Amino acid sequence: MVLQQKSPVIVMLTQCNERRRVKCDHYWPFTDEPVMYGDISVEMLSENESPEWIIRKFRLGYADETQDVLHLNYTSWPDHGVPTVNAIESILQFVHIVRQQANRSKDPIIVHCSAGVGRTGTFMALDRLMQHIREHEFVDILGMVSEMRSHRLSMVQTEEQYVFIHQCVLLMWQKKKQQSITSDIIYENASKT
Repeated sequence: MVLQQKSPVIVMLTQCNERRRVKCDHYWPFTDEPVMYGDISVEMLSENESPEWIIRKFRLGYADETQDVLHLNYTSWPDHGVPTVNAIESILQFVHIVRQQANRSKDPIIVHCSAGVGRTGTFMALDRLMQHIREHEFVDILGMVSEMRSHRLSMVQTEEQYVFIHQCVLLMWQKKKQQSITSDIIYENASKT
């Protein structure tokens, strides 16, 4: 799928194992040695770890074609849950990083968790809302989630995830307001007498 769609970015919102259960296959090499999956090779080019996420760069190969892919793995999001309230800043920073990378290409990005609806739906909602808030003074979270669910059932799986979206949007509004206030300051007393 990555090669077919020429997806430059994969966003992974799970760990491979959570609470002693397999949530996702480890589909990249553990070392810098390429691994073969049928006719497709996957080579790890780099891996940078921070407290809440890991950024990896892969090179996929098939026949005579190669494609570099950025793999952004948020590791602090529990299944069926949400990051802690203290991590709202972190998840919004992660969403921003993903959006910056996605804007570099017109090709689609891939977003996945374990089931593809809870964390994935919440992440997609945050990404859409972050873009919307930049240009508008209102949001319709319920309407947007309903629209997402018309394309894929159960997007934003739990009440806790829905509330988390609201908490994140509140912080987005506060940041937008703060930026507006600081950008409105045009005079400054430059001399102290």
